[in-house]
Amino acid sequence: MAAETTTFQDTTVVKNKHKQGQLRDVQDVIDIIGGRWRGAILASLCDREKRFNDLRRDVGEITPRILIKELKYLELNKLIGRNEEAPTKVSYYMTPHGKSLEPLIGAIVAWGRKHREVILSEPLEVTP
Repeated sequence: MAAETTTFQDTTVVKNKHKQGQLRDVQDVIDIIGGRWRGAILASLCDREKRFNDLRRDVGEITPRILIKELKYLELNKLIGRNEEAPTKVSYYMTPHGKSLEPLIGAIVAWGRKHREVILSEPLEVTP
């Protein structure tokens, strides 16, 4: 009975495939939550359900058309849901799948503060 041996080349192929999988996973996340507005929309929804104008106010300079487009994209990816009580009363919320991003969003916020401190070479005032 021949013993199985693992060659250096076999190990390298396995490591490369693993690394490629990790890179693909990172790219998938960045594609989904990246962009100019999606992260801000998700961060805004982390604390509570919000109506369209509340989101628009939180996010800032976003146009209604772009906000609608981004909300549809996030809904399509099952990160947010929508409650429609009446045609004029629509609110958005994080789905359970979207809530799984909350630790990541918190980590991004913390890293962003530290990054600004490094870049600006002075501590930022953080308001609770």
